[in-house]
Amino acid sequence: MLKEFENWLLNNNYRATTAFDYQGRIERLCRAEGYTLSHLVANISLILPEYEINGKKSSYGKRSHTSVRQALRRFKMFLISNKLIEGAN
Repeated sequence: MLKEFENWLLNNNYRATTAFDYQGRIERLCRAEGYTLSHLVANISLILPEYEINGKKSSYGKRSHTSVRQALRRFKMFLISNKLIEGAN
């Protein structure tokens, strides 16, 4: 699924370096937090706010000029656009 995410980013005019970086950030976040990818997918609407500006994990979210936060936001967009989750939240 992460390779599909990277390809989705490329198809949406993200630079190859950014697409590769965001894919890696999602993978490292899962490893650091002990999440499986399926857990992240199922709970993205609950997990993403934790990394936003006022979230309890905002310091992690703003690493590398907010790349972690941006990667999570784009991952959620990828999931919605591929109808893997609902887009309500």
